Order: sequence, then C-alpha cells, then structure tokens
Amino acid sequence: MKSWIRILCVISILVFFSGCETPILIHSTVTPLDDHMSISSGSIIYSLPQTTFHIEVTAKKTVYKQGPYFHYAEKYLGIKEKFPESSVKWTITDINISSYEEIDPDHYYVIESDGFFETNALAMTKAGLILTPNPEVYNKEPSLSGLVSERPVRIYFTDLSVKGNLKEKVQPVSDILQTDTALFLQIPVFMKKEKIPKTIEEKAGEVADFINDLKTRRLELLGDPYDISLDGGGFEYIIEEMKRLEKKYLALFTGITYSEVYKASFGHTPDENIPGKPEVLFRFSDNMGILPATDLTGRPVVIEFNSEKKTAVLSPLIIEPFVLQDEEKPPSVPLYYRIPDVVEIRVVDGRNILGHKKALVYQFGKVVNLPSNFLIRKK
Repeated sequence: MKSWIRILCVISILVFFSGCETPILIHSTVTPLDDHMSISSGSIIYSLPQTTFHIEVTAKKTVYKQGPYFHYAEKYLGIKEKFPESSVKWTITDINISSYEEIDPDHYYVIESDGFFETNALAMTKAGLILTPNPEVYNKEPSLSGLVSERPVRIYFTDLSVKGNLKEKVQPVSDILQTDTALFLQIPVFMKKEKIPKTIEEKAGEVADFINDLKTRRLELLGDPYDISLDGGGFEYIIEEMKRLEKKYLALFTGITYSEVYKASFGHTPDENIPGKPEVLFRFSDNMGILPATDLTGRPVVIEFNSEKKTAVLSPLIIEPFVLQDEEKPPSVPLYYRIPDVVEIRVVDGRNILGHKKALVYQFGKVVNLPSNFLIRKK
C-alpha cells in the first residue's frame, strides 16, 4: 500500500510542477530499444523494473550415532531398550523470502529529441517506476551462490575406555630338552609379558564399572554433603562434573544425537509470461538434505506466484513508437512505466507450505504510459 501511495504522490507532484510552465517538445520520440536501432547523441535510455526474489533456506541435520557398546547395555547396566541403528534426518526449519528490483532487459526505452531538453525521470526512478541502466542497482543485494553450507565440527566417539586400550598378558616361555631316554621335555624358562588390545566386551565392562562407581560416589556425596568443606560452589562443581562424565560414558552404550545447521541461498526471477505456474526452486531429501534443482534423487520444492490481479482493470498497452509532428499541439509522446501487482509467494514441499509472503511484483503488473509533458520539457 505504501508503494502505491508513493507512486501517486510522485505523479501528483510532477503534475503540479508541469502546470507552472507550458511544456513544449519538438519532434520527440519514446521508443522501445531493439538490436537494430541506432541511438543519437543526447538520448536518454531507461528500463522498466522487474522483481527478483532472494530465498534463504535453513535446514537442520539431526544425526544419531549408535554406541559402540550397545550390545552390552543390558548385560552390564541393565538397560533393556533396543537401540536403533545409526541414522540421519534432515528437516527444513526456516524459509526467508526477500525481494529487490533490477533492470528488466526486455523493457529498454529510448527518449530522443531534436532539441535540448531536461527530464524529471529521476523522480520516477526514485519512486521505482523506472530504472536507469546504472550498475549501482546491483550493489543493493549480495550475489547469490546457489548452495552454501556452514558445517560445524562433528562429534565422534573418541574415549572408549577408562583404563586404556591395552592390557598386559603374561605367558611362560619354555625350552625343549632331550633326556637320556630320548624323550623331549618342555621346561619353562621365564615368564614373558606383552601388551595386547582389550576386547570390546572387556572395555565395555570397565566403562560400566566406572559408571556405577560414579553413581555410587555421587549418591554418597549427596547423602552427606556437609562432610566436604568447599567454598565458592566447589561442591556443586564436583556433582556436575560427575554427571558430565556419567553422561559421556553412558553414551557409549546408548548412543548420541547431535544436530548441524545448514543454510542455502537461491535467487529467482519469476517469468511474467507464466504467472501462477509452480517452478522448482531446489530439491530436498530426508537423508541428504538440500540438493540442486537438477538432482532428481530429492523431491522438488517449488515456488509459486499467485497474482491478486490488482492491475487487471488497466487495459493492455500496445507498445509502439509515438512521434509528435505538430508543434502547435501539446506534446502527447508517452513515457512508459510499469505498475506492479500484488502477488502471494509460497514455497511448497508437497502439501506443506514452508514459507509465504505478499510482495509487489513488477513483471506481473501492467505497462502503462504517462504523457511525457509531465516529465520532459524544452530548455
């Protein structure tokens, strides 16, 4: 609504100032620009705006990693729950839709005149009715990069034992002696010690004993905390540290769940010729997350544009050159501009609407004209 008021205000101001002096324009034209057109010196080129959308997608990756000792949870800890296999689950948590205006390359126009003239087209540019071919227009928004992810540090099981990974094995080393009766005897000579890896069950048993010991000690402390003289929250720190260690080693049996947050940005310019037709923005997989639109392993997430047809009452404009030949009559050369229409934008995954908003979209509106005597006058 504010944009409509702004447009009407600009036009009203221009009409007011145009009444102060009778504008005269001699042999002037406003012509759509094409590839075969020659442009004379002193001409003014402008473009109609089109609306481009910037869609930022936030997705959460939830990972469950099965504990390496889950087979022994019931045996050593009495946990009878059946733990699932390791899994990955992706969900889309947020869709942010924003828009900005840029030059429509299909709608360039040239203002030409035989004489010197000045124009107030800058006022229409500020109102968003027309755009000048100025590179600064594209500095308003950062370049879009298709798919950009920010990966946090992942979590792994690293501390699998409380007493080390190796154990000491002692075995006798013997020698064979031959007796007088031609018999061979195996006689121990010395005891050999060596380090060998512990089995998974041995390490699981040690961790379970450590967990039970932590529980016992914590209960003892909580039962008679006044036997410990610690200042500055020391007692609470010990209890919390014991809880942290218990949770850390218990995860070796029960598994861990952690999340990662990913962001992806997409740019999309709706086609004025196919309003209302859904277009694939990207694809999404519950196992793989956000995928490019060309990756058919994911289901399509589409963007829809439903125009409210607020400009439908305006008659279609046939764009053709207008030339003023009669200097005695007021100028009637039209200056083309575009009135945007109100459009509802929705990002949809199947039957789920992930995000929506209303915005003014220029290419779904109408191209109309304003008599150029409001904007162009002879010096």
